Amino acid sequence: MKSWDFCRSITSVQILVALGQEYGAPLDRLLLNTALDQQSLSNPETVVEASAEMAVVRNLLRELPHVPNLGLLAGERYLLSAYGIWGFALASSPTARKAVELSQTYQELTFVFSGFTVEEQGEYATLVFDNSDVPADLSLFSIERELHAAMIIIRELIGDAMGEEWVKFQHPRPENADVYEQCFHGRVEFSAERNELRFPRSALDKPRTFGNLTTASLLDKQCSELIAKRSARRGLSGKVRDILLRQRPMSMDMELVADALCMTSRTLRRKLALEKTSFRQLVDEVRLSLAEEMLSGTRLSVEQIAERLNYADASSFSQAFKRMSGQTPGMLRKQGEKFPS
Repeated sequence: MKSWDFCRSITSVQILVALGQEYGAPLDRLLLNTALDQQSLSNPETVVEASAEMAVVRNLLRELPHVPNLGLLAGERYLLSAYGIWGFALASSPTARKAVELSQTYQELTFVFSGFTVEEQGEYATLVFDNSDVPADLSLFSIERELHAAMIIIRELIGDAMGEEWVKFQHPRPENADVYEQCFHGRVEFSAERNELRFPRSALDKPRTFGNLTTASLLDKQCSELIAKRSARRGLSGKVRDILLRQRPMSMDMELVADALCMTSRTLRRKLALEKTSFRQLVDEVRLSLAEEMLSGTRLSVEQIAERLNYADASSFSQAFKRMSGQTPGMLRKQGEKFPS
């Protein structure tokens, strides 16, 4: 059984909630069982687990049973611009082949539930989607969304070279099959052996007008770094970080954090040790991250930042920052100051 605790951007949840609200579903019902609220939903820095997005999909299906093909309706909203760094990396790729390679490498940065692979045979390149691990109640929505979004992205990448795609679905032909034919520009089959999107293989290696190998390589690296950053937020460590990030001012009280997680501080300490970290280390990581953000992106003084991060004074903050980062707050601010003095 696949675990759905991996992290992803809030963007997909925003798309799904917007879709639901357009059809009259209340926000509180769409966010049921997600631990999200209006503030976290509106914050582009919010990161959610895939399980939370699945909860939103279930809410969407429950609230809008009268709206057919919600997966197809959702899929048309997943343009490249919705995917952040991953989308920019694909858009900067010099060829569609490079974009497809990047899309496979960094699937964790997409919003798919169904994993996908790429095959080349004869005159076709084929994206094959496997939704066998997706819970049964979400399977149809998932594959409708995934294939429609994939078609839109491929068309964004290769334009007119796409021609008419060939789409195959494993589920039986539905009564409203005409909706599928309206969404896709070519042949649509049902009761197929696999879920597939086929397009001309020749389009993979045509140079793209807006592609740039240098930019694509830089974004490739940033995709890798983003995955590493998100991976660090999994498990209990990630939950502790999230609690610390929500506190204003930040609390250093391990008992309070343990209470929020419904466990004793002793249990929290033991479980963090199993993840090869400690409460003190997590506090330092969060403090450093917030300090870097405030120093490079705000006009706050060192004294104000120290207060927000619960340091005794500016001197204590400066010493701690230098210990953790290897440079003083002033050095960082001079390197990347965004606002004029």
